[in-house]
Amino acid sequence: MTGMDVQTRHFEEFAEVLLRCNHLYHPSNDSIALRNAVESRRQIEIFDYSRSADAFTRAFGMRNSLKCLQVLTSLEATVHKYRRVCDLGCGSGAFSLAFAYLAGNPELEVYGLDISEHQLALARELMSAAGLPGHFQFEQRSLPAQIGYLPDLTISSYWFCENEHVIDDPLLFDLVAGQEILIVDYETIIGRIATCLPKGFHILAQHSAQVEIPPALSDFVAQERASVYGIHIGRTNI
Repeated sequence: MTGMDVQTRHFEEFAEVLLRCNHLYHPSNDSIALRNAVESRRQIEIFDYSRSADAFTRAFGMRNSLKCLQVLTSLEATVHKYRRVCDLGCGSGAFSLAFAYLAGNPELEVYGLDISEHQLALARELMSAAGLPGHFQFEQRSLPAQIGYLPDLTISSYWFCENEHVIDDPLLFDLVAGQEILIVDYETIIGRIATCLPKGFHILAQHSAQVEIPPALSDFVAQERASVYGIHIGRTNI
């Protein structure tokens, strides 16, 4: 089986996982209005999750999870080595879901941190509905902050675009990064992270790709493909 065939199979199987959670992703009037507003502006967006957590998840949750899976496929050969994973600014759990699917590891421990209890409640419900192997804990935390341990891997999707000051502050970046950190974000944000990387860290890989949306999810995602950008960073002193 070729690499492309394996990736296609992953996306088809992951689509089935996402569809098990369709009650959280089914479009609503609010989510459709939010998606239309964002697409018309074509700019980096900062959301008020205390008011729009549900609409945001329905509008962008599936698409973001597919983007995260696309970047994660680069780790497929080594994804099982990460046992303790921190999802920084986890939101409704898009990255946690994709990681848990690809890892398929009953010993996996995922700790999701976010300031929004609304988002965290959705993340808990999402992981429960998905029924993937592993242990998942979601905690309300004002970030950036001391995590309290050094994860094997920190994952983060669209958190740095809302916390750009962390990119420019080596102390804060060190505070939230694990032994490695895998980030999915806007292209400009990924570029800034690569340019401003603090001493003690190095780039393991950068990613730029088009995600082909599985046909089974077209009613939820409302587009055929999406661009994704990512960066994988490691510590040089570990």
